[in-house]
Amino acid sequence: MGHVFIVEDDPSVREMLRRELGSEGYRVYPFHDPAQFLELVTPVGPAVLLLDMRLPNSTGVEVQANLQAMEVFMPVVFMSGQSTVQEAITAFEAGAMQFLIKPFGRQEMLEAVRKGIAHDQRRLDQKSRLELQNARLARLSPRECEVLDLLMAGHGNREIGERMGISYATAKQYKTNILVKMHVHNVSELMEMMRLR
Repeated sequence: MGHVFIVEDDPSVREMLRRELGSEGYRVYPFHDPAQFLELVTPVGPAVLLLDMRLPNSTGVEVQANLQAMEVFMPVVFMSGQSTVQEAITAFEAGAMQFLIKPFGRQEMLEAVRKGIAHDQRRLDQKSRLELQNARLARLSPRECEVLDLLMAGHGNREIGERMGISYATAKQYKTNILVKMHVHNVSELMEMMRLR
């Protein structure tokens, strides 16, 4: 189902969230202390953070900023009963997904978590695709990289041969090598793959 981190200093709210999310099949990690959360959090995924805006010795926005500085990019859903407009604006500008206004309902909370998990899964899928593409690109020779750039600019084998001072057959062979190494069937698939980078 995914991982849900909770940072909430109110023990009754924290326990309610832990119980409700656990019953839905999520792996739940409740914290009352933001410093302890920041010390122990690991970049697992897909994950979402339910974060109280007002915490002892800290604010939710400060915790969010610390997470980003640590390069932990899980979606954040803020929970608050007394946030200022400026706090909400700052949180959203920094990438918060949603605000839950206390007291919030079970379904509202579960929907926010579902959205956060789905968002993080898309991020992880994109990261995985990029890593795979980078590994494939790393297998290209310097000359194949030149040909790839010309292919992406819309040039055919004959134009590539003329621009690089190589024969048509050699240009065609370079293109074939690139398609094989990038695991695509044709130039259209290759262009689509590179467009999604």
